[in-house]
Amino acid sequence: MSKKSIITILLALVTMAGQAQEIYKAEATAADYIKLLNKQGYHVTALDLSKLEADKYLVTPVIQVWSKGKMETNIMEGWGMAYTNSAPKITISLMPKADSLFVCNFQFDDVCSFSMDLPKPSVKNEDDGTEHNMYVCRPFAIQPNWKENELIPIVAYSSSWYDPEAKICRNCDVLEFNTDFLNTATFKWSPCIYVFGITMKKM
Repeated sequence: MSKKSIITILLALVTMAGQAQEIYKAEATAADYIKLLNKQGYHVTALDLSKLEADKYLVTPVIQVWSKGKMETNIMEGWGMAYTNSAPKITISLMPKADSLFVCNFQFDDVCSFSMDLPKPSVKNEDDGTEHNMYVCRPFAIQPNWKENELIPIVAYSSSWYDPEAKICRNCDVLEFNTDFLNTATFKWSPCIYVFGITMKKM
């Protein structure tokens, strides 16, 4: 390699090193604000119904309460109201209301929606006796094939659980639940899990 080539390479490396040290101001994006809202307990999950023929299906909301792998109750059981798929999207919003309370809102179109206050039981750290009220929102992977009147789970909202080996309360798990969600750490160990979803049937 010639001396000229070596000098050229060295100059290029110096230039690159100089550029690598520069810092620029960046504008906050919508994604940054979403992360901030999520950390404050605000979550919105959407379900796309645009591939279904509009106004041909009835959609019923579902809220189940699970504890350590067992479904304790279906809060909406016997719900006598369903909504048509007049809009191409359904949203489920979770919002904090107090330390031990949050609000769930189902939005079916520009007009039809309903809200419900739900409790957030705390979890006790058996090592030091402290109470923890940490909840995590995780979506379900939406399956392309579904059956009428069967639950389509959309999002889970779960409390932390006490880990006796680590002696802490934690809520570490997958980023998204799929069909084997009962084998996840959340559904095995969390004492309070809300599963929000819908059932559908053709009119």
